Amino acid sequence: MARLGIVAANFSELSFAELQDLAREAESAGLEAIFSPEFMNDALSNCHLMAQATSKIKVGTWIANIYLRHPALCAQTAVAIDDTSKGRLVLGLGVSHRPLVEGIYKEKMDRPREFLREYITTVRDITSGKGVPGAPRQPQKATYKVPIYVGALALGTVELCGEMADGVMLYLCPKNRMPRVMAALEKGAAKAGRPVSSVDITTGLPTCISDDLNAAKTTAKNNLAFYGGLPFYNKLFQSSGFVQEAKPSPKAICRRCPTAWPRNCRSLVRRPAVVSNLLPSVKPASTCRSLPSCRSPANRPMRRRYVRRSRRSLKQS
Repeated sequence: MARLGIVAANFSELSFAELQDLAREAESAGLEAIFSPEFMNDALSNCHLMAQATSKIKVGTWIANIYLRHPALCAQTAVAIDDTSKGRLVLGLGVSHRPLVEGIYKEKMDRPREFLREYITTVRDITSGKGVPGAPRQPQKATYKVPIYVGALALGTVELCGEMADGVMLYLCPKNRMPRVMAALEKGAAKAGRPVSSVDITTGLPTCISDDLNAAKTTAKNNLAFYGGLPFYNKLFQSSGFVQEAKPSPKAICRRCPTAWPRNCRSLVRRPAVVSNLLPSVKPASTCRSLPSCRSPANRPMRRRYVRRSRRSLKQS
């Protein structure tokens, strides 16, 4: 497979130095991109750290929560990373989830899709040099370009991606849903008068790779239980045909959260026939302490070995 990225999962408890080590290992293994999610951390700051430690690999947010930053601040931070990384930033944006935004961060989550549209417009206007109307001093524009990707679960948001975004970030999206995803992307792209091929398609796969397969399956169950408890994901599962599996169960593991020994990684990622420009991003669900993303310095060689072996296996598929 030609394109592959990795997500540095929050739950892995990596130190900042270890995050930089992982970025260097991913670059050395030939991965195209490394992403940082955002929950109780700053994904854009992590991108800056990963960019400092590398020279070629793309660094991105998967995803930056639009309710935690004013779009002007988000844009200017992205401009800084774009400049210092020499154009390697991928800015992934998303609305997150109401239990997190309102329950944890105590921010009001009004009109999520409409606010996302406004947010994308403001960020793009600033990064492209259009600036902020009426501002006494105009912000700096991007030295290179800041591509805006959007985390999309609902088909309406996927359509918005087709209309406005440079890329769509799918997650836990089963193969049987892809025809509807592509139809929504095409509908949005038609609104903007552009081909759907101009939208980069990425999909996140929460993959548990371990020499202890039972531990990997337990981690997969816990990972699915967390996401199944979030309303947007629960609706996604049900609308994709997994009505019973919306309550996490062993049946859901094979279809939504791949688990395998490292040598079998190639069977985990398959390019859907309807998609021509897909970047799979393997997201370690790393609450399993036997996985190579745990903090112990002794596991750094193991982590490096898993990244490289997984990359080699996927390239052969």
